[in-house]
Parts: sequence; C-alpha cells; structure tokens
Amino acid sequence: MTQEEVERLPLERQFDLLGERYQAMQELMTHAQRMVSPNIWTWTSHGFYPGSGDAQRWSMRGATPKNSYYLSMSRTIKLPGASGAVEDAELMAEYFEAQGWSTTLRQVDARRYRVEAMTDEGFWFEYQVRPHGQYSLGLHSKVFWCDRDALSSAVIDRIPEERFDIEESPPGEFIPFPKWSDPVVPKVG
Repeated sequence: MTQEEVERLPLERQFDLLGERYQAMQELMTHAQRMVSPNIWTWTSHGFYPGSGDAQRWSMRGATPKNSYYLSMSRTIKLPGASGAVEDAELMAEYFEAQGWSTTLRQVDARRYRVEAMTDEGFWFEYQVRPHGQYSLGLHSKVFWCDRDALSSAVIDRIPEERFDIEESPPGEFIPFPKWSDPVVPKVG
C-alpha cells in the first residue's frame, strides 16, 4: 500500500493489519524454533510493538519515526552440548531452503555462523549459532506506513500489563495480539 492509501485507512484497519502481520510472524517463528528445539526459549523481544521504520534496511523514501513501522521478534536458547558447529547452522539453512526461501549461510568469525533467509511474504530471518551454545533466532518485517504514535498506543493500551512479564516459553506460546474491541487497560506508572 502507498503512504496515501494507508493514511486514508481508519486506525482500526491499521491495527488489524499489524495484528495479521504479527500473527504471521509468530507462526513463522514457531516453526523455525521447533526445527532447533521444542524446549523453553528466552524472549529477547516480544514482537508486537511497532518499531520506527525510518532506519531499517527496508525503509521507504520519506519514512520517519512517526509515519512508518516494522515488527521484530527474537528468541534465544542455550542448547546442552552445543558448540556452534557449522552443522547446526546448516540444519536451519536446509529448513529455510526447503520452504523455497532465498537463504544465505556465512561464517561471521572463527567460530560463529549466521543463516539469513527472506520469506515469500518479505519477512527476514536471522539465525546465529555461537560456540558457547547460545543460539538466537530473529524475525523482522519489512517497513509499513502508518500513524505510528496512534498505532503504538492502540496496541500497547489493549494488552494487560502482566503479559509484558513473559520472558520465556516453548515455541508456539506468545502474547496474543489484542482485538480492537478489547478494553483500553490503564498502565501503572
């Protein structure tokens, strides 16, 4: 959609589009996590907050912190006995390739590997294996137009505060995206 088309959308429709993107990303993240381990993963970002789209790799001309956003989520896991072996990175590269996605595996330094993939929907995966066994999986959206201040408030204000305390979960468990009809929840502080 063009910036002008998005500006004509009611905030509720922008909210619903963000929710659809969030849900699609959570499903992609879940499947990729399960390729590595069904065990508990630590959350390093939740993924529902619309970050500023102006400085991202896929920014559009004219994007600013107020008129654009992207979504990003990441998880890490410490695997017993893992040592950052290239074979661990190759398994994820094979999974991404099996999905038909453009995939790159590269050695970052002497003992660290990174796999990157671009999905058909334009989401970008990054998977890193490290010698100490801490592996990370990140997923990022492209940049979208919006009224970011209004959209951010509409999302955050509808999520109960206790849900922000979630720090880890097995694949497939995540904060449900709120509905527009959900009540606005006062935040403490």
